[in-house]
Amino acid sequence: MTPYRSTTHIPPLVKRAINLSNQMQTKYACTDSIGRLLQLMVNQYQSGVIAEIGTECGCGAAWIISALSPNCSFVTVEEDAALAAVARALFENYPNVQALHGKWQDILIYRPFSFLYLNINRVDTAAREPLLQSLRMGGTIVLSGMVPQDSLPVELRQQVDPVRDFWLNDPRLLATELPINQGEALVVASRVG
Repeated sequence: MTPYRSTTHIPPLVKRAINLSNQMQTKYACTDSIGRLLQLMVNQYQSGVIAEIGTECGCGAAWIISALSPNCSFVTVEEDAALAAVARALFENYPNVQALHGKWQDILIYRPFSFLYLNINRVDTAAREPLLQSLRMGGTIVLSGMVPQDSLPVELRQQVDPVRDFWLNDPRLLATELPINQGEALVVASRVG
């Protein structure tokens, strides 16, 4: 029997983004595990606006773009001017993609979003309600940058986590936490109200 091999295919655009991220030593680059999940999820959308907050060098964006329907538009925003310029250059040959320099709020003019991806560490707590309101009904938000609850020390597990509390318990959302590995989890939520 042939031994199992994990998936090794990485789209060329993602490889270029990873190389740029390594060169610039970015802090929040999207991992391949999360990238593959983003690619799978975005592939389900045949129209609408797909968005990302916190582009950095475009690793997450590249995974998303590699599955983007031609009938969807994609917009991503990065606060750091140099990183935004790198992403803009990386995606310049994609007519339905915009890489913006600005704050997270600047992306809201493109709402309603069918799909929104961000690292929760890239926005402040005041962002929760505007981000939820930016989703169309049935739209999905994916929040990365979280440690799985089961990996937290016991004393932290017993405390209320305001991020999880909002995204996992708001009645306007159907949501779940997805552990990716021992140190990485996502919250995935869909707007229902």
